[in-house]
Amino acid sequence: MTFIARKILYIGSLEKESNSRKRFLTLKKMGHVVEGIDVDPYIFIPFWLRFQYHLFIGPGIQSLNKHVLQKVQEFQPDILWVDNKPYLKSNSLKRIKHWFPNIKLANIITDDPCGKYGYCWKRVYHTFKNYDIQFVQREVNIAELKRIGTPRVEICYRSFDPEFHRPIPEIKDKRNNQNITIGFIGSYEEEREEYLAYLVQHGINIQITGNGWPNGKYWHVLKNHYHGHSVFGEKYVQVINRMDIALHFLRKANRDQQDSRTFEIPACDVFMLAERSPLHQQLFEEGKEVDFFTSKEEMLEKVEFYIQNKELRLKMAALAYSRSYQSGYSHESRLQNVIEIIYSAPLN
Repeated sequence: MTFIARKILYIGSLEKESNSRKRFLTLKKMGHVVEGIDVDPYIFIPFWLRFQYHLFIGPGIQSLNKHVLQKVQEFQPDILWVDNKPYLKSNSLKRIKHWFPNIKLANIITDDPCGKYGYCWKRVYHTFKNYDIQFVQREVNIAELKRIGTPRVEICYRSFDPEFHRPIPEIKDKRNNQNITIGFIGSYEEEREEYLAYLVQHGINIQITGNGWPNGKYWHVLKNHYHGHSVFGEKYVQVINRMDIALHFLRKANRDQQDSRTFEIPACDVFMLAERSPLHQQLFEEGKEVDFFTSKEEMLEKVEFYIQNKELRLKMAALAYSRSYQSGYSHESRLQNVIEIIYSAPLN
């Protein structure tokens, strides 16, 4: 397929360590002409934060919309690309479409806009009908967003950045064969805590990195296995690289069947033992590339098995690493597919 460089106005978080910024930079590396507007300075204003994030009102919202309208007129993009939660008002979107009828208005949503925390999104639901297309992470969101009035909804799963999520040989070479590192990196959730405490209670030494754990019910069990708050950037990749077995739990509140770590862990050439979901089983071959669990008992059984089977772990990690590239799980492959879908005719 012939590559066409698109002019893209990218609106989202451009914070240094954010995945949104990595997607923004990937579009540039792909050869598109991309300019960005960082929403964080507009939305994350003291006092106004909750009003703007939850209620869609405040001076930052107004300033952001004004800036976007000015930039659209100056830049005249082919695609107005909104990453995750949109803070653009219906009137702004209508004006943009009136000025430039051929512009594509796209919103790529990584959160769950209709799930447990959907109340944070309700005040922007009415804007969804003004987008040409919305991309979501969950099949259930397709019908939900169409009921809200979104004209077209497509799927785009998470992905990884090959320049960032990668094996680090100097860290892997220092692994101690006598001390297997079984780790989890992520924030506290009650079920995650219960599962990890179960491992410790059955003699498994684990390492936990993330926020919220000291306040949990099983802190007395886990405190000696806690390695500190959430880490980001290069430190995050280093922590994953130090693991021999990387445990991965899905976020129930977001109705996740996959998430960023689904792809980031294999991209680091690290063996992943993840919570089973139908989508996980489609993305990676169970027992060959990664392995899955559904219960505490199954998780413990598989942890004990893979502790004793180093060569198998390494082989599976290598196969999952290859699968990540061959199946197009990188940012570039995902974003290229998004652009192709934006310019394709709907199937229905």
